[in-house]
Amino acid sequence: MGFCTDLQYQQFMASVNQFENLLVQSGIQIMKYYLDIDKQEQADRLEARKVDPLKQWKVSPIDKQAQNKWDAYSTLRNLMLKKTSTLEAPWIVVNANNKKQTHLNLLRDLLSRVSYPGKNKKILTVDPEIVMPCPPLGKKPPKLAA
Repeated sequence: MGFCTDLQYQQFMASVNQFENLLVQSGIQIMKYYLDIDKQEQADRLEARKVDPLKQWKVSPIDKQAQNKWDAYSTLRNLMLKKTSTLEAPWIVVNANNKKQTHLNLLRDLLSRVSYPGKNKKILTVDPEIVMPCPPLGKKPPKLAA
């Protein structure tokens, strides 16, 4: 898509884990969520945006290419998740096909990971089919939308 050069991509991928580790060592908690939808859901949402006057502004030239480049994007996404999910800063993959369930489960997961007064852990359980922690480097990532 031309967002960066190959060299910029390589430099980023070579340094991102070290950078995130430095942040964690400085006391910063990193939570990385990847919202994953399948190809048909993306197509349906894009089509709905074209006819909804309140959502037409969301359509961009990138969206038009997304369906055509689905396989390439999926391959690069999987590689990115595999190479950048670390013990210090793991990815959490969220099945985002159902917007309501996505929002509820993501919020529950996020709230379960932070400390605050009056926290009720009983109400912060997530659906493991929706929220899937991505294992650290070298482990098999969760099954993502095809």
